[in-house]
Amino acid sequence: MKLDDLKAVIDQEKDIMEKTKTSSIDSINKELFRFNKEINRNTLIETIVATFAFCAVSLMLLYDDTFYPYVIGQIFPNVTAEKQVSMNTSMYFSLVVMAIYCLFVPFKLAMAQRDIDSLDWTLSSRVNQEIGKLEKQSKLWSSAHLWSFAPAIIIGVSFFWGLQVSLTGHWFPSDYLMLYFVFIFLTTMSGLKRKKMLLERRITPMLKRLYGIRKEILG
Repeated sequence: MKLDDLKAVIDQEKDIMEKTKTSSIDSINKELFRFNKEINRNTLIETIVATFAFCAVSLMLLYDDTFYPYVIGQIFPNVTAEKQVSMNTSMYFSLVVMAIYCLFVPFKLAMAQRDIDSLDWTLSSRVNQEIGKLEKQSKLWSSAHLWSFAPAIIIGVSFFWGLQVSLTGHWFPSDYLMLYFVFIFLTTMSGLKRKKMLLERRITPMLKRLYGIRKEILG
């Protein structure tokens, strides 16, 4: 775009925005700022937690012969006094999946926050950039049941079921394991509800408002 063309576009946008409610523009700007700040904060927290979890899981995998019996001995001394405990295939599987999960989730969140290349000289380019960012977030959380909830369920069930087998030698779920399954179900339902609220009450309404602004700008 030539400089004269750019000036013409900017002048045209000024005329359009003078006819648009300023309070509405200010409102969506503040809402976007709060939302982006919240997303950045949550991504940072998720990354810190995932890094810590990855280090812990790696240590468990590397020093399983000493670390696991020691921890069980501290929590259940009667069990270790009667037999030698060790990790089993189910537990190893869950830890490997968790290690991958801890690397994948921060990467997934970071990729959804990547800005679309834009010079930001015109209002339309800034609006398109915000629309692109929100569309990425909408796509991200619409599929959260696949990349977040499902792997977390697999990790939890595999580890604690394997833990029961390691301690008792029995595969049939105990009362404690059944309670854990109920806990997983309730937390998953709660997470899915929060995801739905995020999409329906925040992301989708902001996208609709930005689509409207873009339509006004483009005429």
